[in-house]
Amino acid sequence: MRAALLLVCLAAGAIADESDCNAIFEARKNEILFEVDRLDRSKNELDALGEATKRVLAEKEDLVKAREEKIAADLKAIEEERAKIESAIKTQESLLSRIGEMKDGKVTDLYSGMKASNAGEIMNALDPYLAADILSRLDSKIAAAVLSRIEPMNAAAITAILHEGPPFTKDKNVSASAD
Repeated sequence: MRAALLLVCLAAGAIADESDCNAIFEARKNEILFEVDRLDRSKNELDALGEATKRVLAEKEDLVKAREEKIAADLKAIEEERAKIESAIKTQESLLSRIGEMKDGKVTDLYSGMKASNAGEIMNALDPYLAADILSRLDSKIAAAVLSRIEPMNAAAITAILHEGPPFTKDKNVSASAD
């Protein structure tokens, strides 16, 4: 290496003795050693930064995984609760339907057992939609006998409602007549 440095000194056109070359070499050597030391420190800092970054990323990944697991568990609990609620709704709808059928059956039985004149008097006082609903559930012979005992104006209104068909509600018939 000394020979190469010596050749460099001579090639530069400087005529110097070996001691000047040694001084230049030593100065350059110290600069190179200082630069190598600086590069080693930078490499160590970079390695430490890389390790710290890996740790932070691993911690964040663990945190994300934990949140994903919690969300998945919460979603599963929500779905289970939704299934329970839907089951309860179906059960309640079934019960309400059965209660409605029983109620309608009782009312139908009640009017079926009455004399046509008594049932007609009561129907005159009822809302025409309710009267139409009750008449629609009666046997057609009984319904005809009761309808014949209702005042003509009320009978006409009830007949128009019966003609529209079930469900016998004001909302349905009002919207149908508005079309």
